[in-house]
Amino acid sequence: MSWSRSVALLAALSVALVASVRVRKPEPKRAQEAAVHGADPTTGRVLVDLDDDTSATERDRIEELIHDAVAPLPWPAGDDAMGTILSDAAELYALEVPPSEVGDVLRALRGHAFVEAVELERQWRLPEADSYAQAEADAPDAPEAARGSYRPNDPYYKHQWHLDQIEMPKAWLRSRGRGVVVAVVDTGVAYRTVGRFKQAPDLAATRFVPGRDFVDGDDRPLDEHGHGTHVAGTIAQSTNNGVGVAGVAPEAAIMPIRVLNRRGAGSWGNVAAGIRWAADHGADVINLSLGGSTRSRAISNAIAYAHRKGVVVVAAAGNTGRGRVQYPGADRFAIGVGAVRYDESLSFYSSYGRDLDLVAPGGDLRVDQNGDGLPDGVLQNTLLRGDPSRHDYLAFQGTSMAAPHVAGVAALLKASGVSDPAAIERILEETAKDKRDRHRFGAGLVQADRALRAATRDVGLGRGALALALGGLVLLGLRRRRRLGVPATPALLAAGVLSGALTALPWELVGLSAPGAPLAPLGTLGGWGLGLLLGLPLLSVGLLYGVAKLRPWLAGACFGVAGFAGVEALWPTAAFGGWFAGPALVWVALGAVALGRQVALARR
Repeated sequence: MSWSRSVALLAALSVALVASVRVRKPEPKRAQEAAVHGADPTTGRVLVDLDDDTSATERDRIEELIHDAVAPLPWPAGDDAMGTILSDAAELYALEVPPSEVGDVLRALRGHAFVEAVELERQWRLPEADSYAQAEADAPDAPEAARGSYRPNDPYYKHQWHLDQIEMPKAWLRSRGRGVVVAVVDTGVAYRTVGRFKQAPDLAATRFVPGRDFVDGDDRPLDEHGHGTHVAGTIAQSTNNGVGVAGVAPEAAIMPIRVLNRRGAGSWGNVAAGIRWAADHGADVINLSLGGSTRSRAISNAIAYAHRKGVVVVAAAGNTGRGRVQYPGADRFAIGVGAVRYDESLSFYSSYGRDLDLVAPGGDLRVDQNGDGLPDGVLQNTLLRGDPSRHDYLAFQGTSMAAPHVAGVAALLKASGVSDPAAIERILEETAKDKRDRHRFGAGLVQADRALRAATRDVGLGRGALALALGGLVLLGLRRRRRLGVPATPALLAAGVLSGALTALPWELVGLSAPGAPLAPLGTLGGWGLGLLLGLPLLSVGLLYGVAKLRPWLAGACFGVAGFAGVEALWPTAAFGGWFAGPALVWVALGAVALGRQVALARR
């Protein structure tokens, strides 16, 4: 190899390594604005969040600090000094100390090595939003399907302008969220019939997984308000069942988590515990249509924990109509969502600002811009306020309604094989409809079909193209030197299939979903996945190289791994780990190409 070619290859390798680190590097922590303490009422409790690995000895020391801080007033000793356990796994506690001693407890625990957060607990509540009960309307005939799109037969779908706005008719041809679990951390969900609680009729065909009620402390998170049921319907309403309305990801499962009471208010401790519980019990996406003006460190810790476990966290931006996103929408690891109207202008109530990530349909009940005879709210099936035994199709407005649209699209991306929450956020933002005002609209209006196309067809095309290019160059070079020992066609075929090139084909045109890339599931294994990604070709070649007929397929498999790893290094979709994953994937790609070349060499 000439000196100039060596320099060029070294430069290309250096650029790839640097780029692979930069795309996986976490965004700088956002500067937190001053909290407006008067807006969120206190519960009077002190919230203490310990490090998950706190030892019994360290906990004893913390208990002593609390006891000494409250003295000379009486306070229990031993384990009882930690107050109420909100979450064993999270080491999250609530202390009901005398008001005069709150400051002393906060000062005693702040800065302790094993205390991740200690704060005066406050309440968050639902953003203010109006609702409209739909009047009786003649059910139309099942809508005709537009060419290249899917339109469900739900009779009130004609009023769901918000689903058309985010490209759902096309997106449903690609994915409907099968296999994904979305946690609705809210007022509960009318998901079953128990006593005075009746299941919402249009959730009868929706799949549910066990949830938790942190308000009443049991395993029946049933809705007494209506907000959580409405949110769950936007995400996964029973769809194409000839009843009512449709949802964004109708084949996803809902995990109901109740943290807000019948008045729509809930403590920080319950919200933090609910997020941690959802992350620990199989949630892939968490929707938080709640919030306030004050940041909670305990909730931020819970969101960061969920993010590390591969969970996408979506949150409402707030309904203040001001240029400051509320919490948890402003949190670093949450996708903060604002609201737009039918005409795609920012809804009058939507919060906005530098921490806004995306916008989605939230509605405006003051107008009927689409002329369908109903105010332009987000229409779903939920219970009538205050009566869990009666239900109707209600139009709500708010960023609370916008957030579940994004959560539903995130579920579709998860189902399509994208496992890294940071990658899902990046895809959502890169494919959003640009509104040319980052401060008011974030990256733009979420677009489901564009996002799925980028996550499947575009990525599959890139992986396949790189695998075929690498394999073709190696095989062509060996052929010119008369050193090629395998037929090129099966080698290139194997390279394309294994790298995921099949996902680039328009399967939706024949009524099928695009197959996932065979290697994509390795991303859920973190560092082990990286090892397997390199180990699989090594193991296959070691075991099967002696079978001459399999050598072209083995060489192709190596090139396929190289194509997958190369694109994954620079445009990540799988949760392989931290910043080191990028350079590791670059080396995996190089090693796989080298191994494929050795397999393809003619035996002398």
